[in-house]
Amino acid sequence: MRDRSRDEPRVPFPLSDVSNGEWCPRPPSPKQRLAARLIGEACETRARRHGMTRGEFLRAAAGTATAFWVLNRIHGLDQAGDAAALPVTEQQCDDLDAARALLDQHHFVMDVQTHHVDLNLPDPSLFCFIRFGERGQDEGKPCAERTQLLGQANFVREVFVGSETDVGVISGVPSGVLLPPQTMADTRDLVNRLAGSERALSQAMIDPKAPPGSSTALDSMEHQVRDLGAVALKCYTYNGNWWLDDEVVSYPMLAEATRLGITLINCHKGLPNLTFFPASAEYVRTRDLPKVVRDWPQLKFCAYHAGYFPDEGGNSEFIHVARSLPPRLRKNLYAEIGSSFALTLLQSPAKAAFFVGQLLKTLGSRNILWGTDCVWWGSPQWLIDAFKTLHIPAPMRERYGFPPLTRKAKRRILGLNAARLYGVDPQARRCTIAADRIALERAAQGGFRAGRSLRAYGPRTRREFLALLRRG
Repeated sequence: MRDRSRDEPRVPFPLSDVSNGEWCPRPPSPKQRLAARLIGEACETRARRHGMTRGEFLRAAAGTATAFWVLNRIHGLDQAGDAAALPVTEQQCDDLDAARALLDQHHFVMDVQTHHVDLNLPDPSLFCFIRFGERGQDEGKPCAERTQLLGQANFVREVFVGSETDVGVISGVPSGVLLPPQTMADTRDLVNRLAGSERALSQAMIDPKAPPGSSTALDSMEHQVRDLGAVALKCYTYNGNWWLDDEVVSYPMLAEATRLGITLINCHKGLPNLTFFPASAEYVRTRDLPKVVRDWPQLKFCAYHAGYFPDEGGNSEFIHVARSLPPRLRKNLYAEIGSSFALTLLQSPAKAAFFVGQLLKTLGSRNILWGTDCVWWGSPQWLIDAFKTLHIPAPMRERYGFPPLTRKAKRRILGLNAARLYGVDPQARRCTIAADRIALERAAQGGFRAGRSLRAYGPRTRREFLALLRRG
């Protein structure tokens, strides 16, 4: 008989790169492999002590706190005090109530980068190669069952039932491949029907060099905005190799957005797809931002992934570009931290603190947007927990002149900034009425933590990434 404990994950969240299919994940580092082993051992021990299964403990706040504590230990970081980046005590790992007191402090959360896959694709079986579980526990399941994990239903379950996310923005992908504009609108409407309130919004996906008549061409923007209800624009400058400050290619797109009342332009910056778009390392750079921000002062521009380049160790170019703008124009520039925050955190909590500290110093707490790139990373709850816990250590603040990451700043970044840009009322009633099937499902499973699958869904290895790109 198969040992069921083998089917349970050993860690509460992925500990190395998870790609969204746009960039190639790196192999786990030695420290990440060590973290996975030590976190698994620590959670196993504590689960037995509490008379819980391993999966139950991993889904508890104490499981996440234990993982944070181990990350600090591996990287030689302070566990408490003003010098800690991710302050967690052993008591908060051992005591279930203490862990909940640490992590279950709710803020309004609005995630501006969420994705799933349209399972009505001609051949959704192309995703069967992905090992959705940490230990391959899904490999024996039928292909049709496994691919469902990337679709609408599981997207709703992981993002809206299995996390504190209040509002999610369904974000576009290049050429609408995997997630066409119509599907984005359909998923938004499904979420809002289930919730009985506004819990999801969608963007217009535009490729300005796409042939007229295609689903993401410039001439589709009016349909996406007026018929499909898109409330912001998403674009990828590496898809066709163009720049935001190109007056021939980009400016007609910006003019059409302005005509249609769209004021927020979101663009993928950083995280290059070097394998299949060799020029992307150039075209995802942020050097086009100063001119376009100056030329279009009536628009807001958001650099998705905050211009983060993993192989270059950060987003120094974006920081330099942002600082080159005078304050009156810099207020129109925003940074979204989907995947980039996760990548820095898994390299070291101190690196995540430095990443956020740079953005705070350069843009201020009002111009940073919360995004996670989920469902690829699984439930975003571990990222929410990490950001709520994160501090900018005092020595780092003193050395680099970073401001503190205050509770007020966290509230802005986690949701209030996006609410302001997207016209969402953060005080609106959500998950409180009987018609809210999402709230009922969350309550039935024992709260937002209890039903998390602890899976990640994006490619974890170069082989998986290449297989996705070849078959897609």
